[in-house]
Order: sequence, then C-alpha cells, then structure tokens
Amino acid sequence: MTGNSWALLTRVRTVASVALVSNGTTRLEQDLARQGLDTQADSVVNTARIGVAKPDPKVYRIAAESVGAPVDRCLFIDDTAVNVAAARQVSMTALHYRQLDDLRMALAPLLGQ
Repeated sequence: MTGNSWALLTRVRTVASVALVSNGTTRLEQDLARQGLDTQADSVVNTARIGVAKPDPKVYRIAAESVGAPVDRCLFIDDTAVNVAAARQVSMTALHYRQLDDLRMALAPLLGQ
C-alpha cells in the first residue's frame, strides 16, 4: 500500500475497525513490526496462524469476528479477484482494489464525503 492508502485507512479507523487479512507466513507479525506497520490495523488475521487461507469462507468470518462485526457489515478490499468473490459469497461488501481512487470512492460514505 502507498502512503496515501495508509492515510486513508487511518482516517477510516476513526469511524470503523480495520482488520488486515493476509495469507502470510508465521513471520507476518514480526515483519509488520519491523516495518512499523503493526499498529496500522485493529486486528491482524494471519492465515498461517488460523489454518485456512483466502479464499476459504472461514477466513472472512474470522476477520469479521476479530473486529466484532457481522460479515454483512464489512467491506473487504483485496487486489485478487477470487478473494473478492469469496468475500461476497459470505455476504461481505467487497472491492477489487486496482487503484487508490477505487478505495477513496468505496470509503467515501464512511468518511462523510
């Protein structure tokens, strides 16, 4: 993500919880901390730790639960179409991220814009 993306997500965190969902390794949390990114999300869902990976439907349910939200009240953002489709199948709103303007438009209602 770019600096502009992080700034936008920081603004979103003032009105909604943000979960980072990654098909990462068991080193994900350490890697985030080393890069100073470990406080950029309210929750980190590392699929290497939960035993299932995107696009398994369980991942999206676990992510929603990690921030205390029902799945149908979540917005899932990913740059991989199959992961976006899987999120939609569990009733999440989902955005296939291609450019920052897509993210801005999707988040505008949350930010009162």
